[in-house]
Amino acid sequence: MKRMHTMAKNRSTQRISSQAGFSLVEVLITLAIVAIGLLAVATLQVSANLSSRTSADISQASNLASSQMEVIMRLPFLHSALDPASNPHSEDSGKYRIQWIVTDTDLNADGLFESKTIDLTVGWKKLLTSEPSQKQVKIVFIKHDG
Repeated sequence: MKRMHTMAKNRSTQRISSQAGFSLVEVLITLAIVAIGLLAVATLQVSANLSSRTSADISQASNLASSQMEVIMRLPFLHSALDPASNPHSEDSGKYRIQWIVTDTDLNADGLFESKTIDLTVGWKKLLTSEPSQKQVKIVFIKHDG
């Protein structure tokens, strides 16, 4: 009787141990799925950081373009910075290059150049990419004499 009780106990232990826990294959599959998920999250994070940097660059370039436009609009009409013969005019501001091209303009077709069209560009090199691409923001405006 004692022997039968021991055999029954061994069977019950075997049943429990075969059903409890995870097999090595299950653990490896789970780790692979988790690793793929973490890799996707890391890729999204890098992409979000690059997009954020690009947005900041565009905002900064737009602010610089707007500021330079205001400076140019306050200059006298015959100022050297508005002389088409000196094109292109340029300034550097950190990683940004501000450049403008001035063209004499006759708006009312009377043969007199009473206005100047200014094509203002703020450019910068895009960092952290495989291709060295130039990014830019452009503003075109007209300054009238008088």
